[in-house]
Amino acid sequence: MKRARGRRKSTSLTEDERLVRILVTGCGSLAGVLEAHYWSREPGLIEIMRGIAMMTEETRVVIEAFVMLARDTRSVAAGLDQHGVLTLASREAARTVALAQAAAANDLRDLPHLFN
Repeated sequence: MKRARGRRKSTSLTEDERLVRILVTGCGSLAGVLEAHYWSREPGLIEIMRGIAMMTEETRVVIEAFVMLARDTRSVAAGLDQHGVLTLASREAARTVALAQAAAANDLRDLPHLFN
């Protein structure tokens, strides 16, 4: 009786396989890795992310708050003037800030106000 000789698969992982395992472990899921890979393919996005990561915590907190207040970031407008001042604008963010300021300015015992 002749024994069939089959190749045994090596149990050692290649460099690529180890990298994928590390990424999946760090992201928590393969879906997270794939999403990170997808976004990394967007032109300029890596540079923007690196820039934000290098900012002070206070600056990042302000940017994060703005993005959260803006909700639909497709409606955000940006401008950069000749002095290097960046302006981000969002009607939704402005409305939320106005509501918060009005609420803070009014005593809770006052009658409720209607906001437009």
